[in-house]
Amino acid sequence: MSELRIVFYDGIYSGDPAPAVHLCDVEGSVVPDDRPPFPLLEELRRVLEMCAEKYAAPSASGDRFSVLIGRKTDSQVQHLARLDVVAHQGLVRASVVYTDGSRTDINGTASEGDDDVVMTLLNVLKAQTDGMR
Repeated sequence: MSELRIVFYDGIYSGDPAPAVHLCDVEGSVVPDDRPPFPLLEELRRVLEMCAEKYAAPSASGDRFSVLIGRKTDSQVQHLARLDVVAHQGLVRASVVYTDGSRTDINGTASEGDDDVVMTLLNVLKAQTDGMR
């Protein structure tokens, strides 16, 4: 069975992992009963909800962080998307860049300054009303 591999980096990820500051990893999957699989961002939200209930995560050092999303099968990880999360003037928003080059912007939501990276992204995903893929 495959699961999502979610990797958080401090700042905006430039494509080279060497200078990026790794914050944390989350792995897991959510499979609906008797339905097709969840769209990627919905599965991501559900996995992060389970994580946030049980574990603490670090906070970003500034107003930006990146999240790499992959699908892990055995020892291989297939990259699916990158989310760039930015907080500005009390709002936090995200841009999603998929491996096929398409891009989706997720509308902002109020920012809680003391939220860790998992809760910050979770709040953005919960506030999303359209554009789910």
